[in-house]
Amino acid sequence: MIELTFEEFCELRFEYRMGITFDTGAQRMYRNDKHNIQVEVYTDRNKRTGEWLNEKRYWFVDSDSRTFETIDQCYVAYMEKVCEVKS
Repeated sequence: MIELTFEEFCELRFEYRMGITFDTGAQRMYRNDKHNIQVEVYTDRNKRTGEWLNEKRYWFVDSDSRTFETIDQCYVAYMEKVCEVKS
């Protein structure tokens, strides 16, 4: 893992790994193995109309038990790991 600026972190590319769709929503998982980061996207779906509704993203850093709801929270955790510090 290498130090990145927040702008570089935001521009990282993620590879689609898996997804599943239900009548009530969908879940997709994307990974960046080089930086050990995962993003999971959950999208609600109107069961009657099939219309896609709210989307929620969760960010994860490997070997960190926390779940992050924003990219900036994930960035801080990533940099803690890279710099070997704790906030």
